[in-house]
Amino acid sequence: MEPVNDVVGFFTSRGNEFSVYSIDWEQESVVLVRPVDGTDLKVHPFFREAQRRSASEVLSIPFSHLQDVADAIRHKVAHVQNVFVYNTGRCGSTLLTRAADATSVAQAVNEPEVFSIINMAVLRSRRAKDVSPNPAARSDVVSDLDEDDMVKLLTNVVTLLNYHLMTADPRHRDVIVYKLKFDVLLIGDLMYRAFPSAKNIFLYRNGMECFESWIRLWFKSNVVYSLLRGLRRLGLWRWAPMVPDYFRSFGDGPKFSDHSDGSTGSYAVTVWVGTMQRALELQKMHPEYFFHCLLYYSALARGKEKTLRLLLKRLGLKWNPGEDGEEAENMKKSFVKDSQAGTYRALTSSFLAPCFSSAA
Repeated sequence: MEPVNDVVGFFTSRGNEFSVYSIDWEQESVVLVRPVDGTDLKVHPFFREAQRRSASEVLSIPFSHLQDVADAIRHKVAHVQNVFVYNTGRCGSTLLTRAADATSVAQAVNEPEVFSIINMAVLRSRRAKDVSPNPAARSDVVSDLDEDDMVKLLTNVVTLLNYHLMTADPRHRDVIVYKLKFDVLLIGDLMYRAFPSAKNIFLYRNGMECFESWIRLWFKSNVVYSLLRGLRRLGLWRWAPMVPDYFRSFGDGPKFSDHSDGSTGSYAVTVWVGTMQRALELQKMHPEYFFHCLLYYSALARGKEKTLRLLLKRLGLKWNPGEDGEEAENMKKSFVKDSQAGTYRALTSSFLAPCFSSAA
């Protein structure tokens, strides 16, 4: 580990090489990674996974220096227009991300991990306060976080991400679409405060179709299916492979915890119900902000290019792929190729792929 004495100076000269990856709450710092030279982080369907696989250098910026670092480069990205894609999961959001990134008017990033990490910290803090209003009785390292500080953290983190993405992009596209994991809807109120000029999209799907898509994804492997079926028969469903924290973000909340059996299927149901309810709550709180565009999965599945053109128009962007042959070809590839190819979510079965390969 090599200390950096002049953090602001270092980031001003080399910061564009690093992208924000995570938050270290114990060390109170933002963690960034630099990929191996020549790596395109967008080749992999998921940005966070590309960062993990290609990281060659790690930079940790203490919270105490973060504001100064962000202020030093803020003027370089002040013109960037951010677009956030909220969603129910399994609704074509990864396909939408790949298609948007293939255009000349916007670039797109699929599921940066840092948003969910901040959400889970805020969620733990809020729930800890609900259970025990007395701060002395709470021991979680982030249970007493200040939400005003979280708004500043979100703002600064995205400033750093914008800086990396715009400078790394050969065309320096300044409209940046961030497709978020579904759990980030829970901090929509903080996102509203952090990014008042952002555009917001909500992509959703029929609840039963969403649930079936999750089930088909999990059970595409006969080995996994047999394991889970055996655990179910033995009454050991809770001991099935661990469900990620973000996937339990709705199901472990007070609305659903008394009605959940702790199974993966139960959590999948609460994800859809929870995201739909939260989207409605946010619409009632800030109807002018949530959402600039509502997009239904079937519309995207039936008319991909037409839907994308209408979406970009709603966001105030002019796009005509017919004017650029190369762009039109890239667009066709993004629509035909499995948007999650190379990941565990890619559906390799020839029977399932036509229906579900494009679902995120």
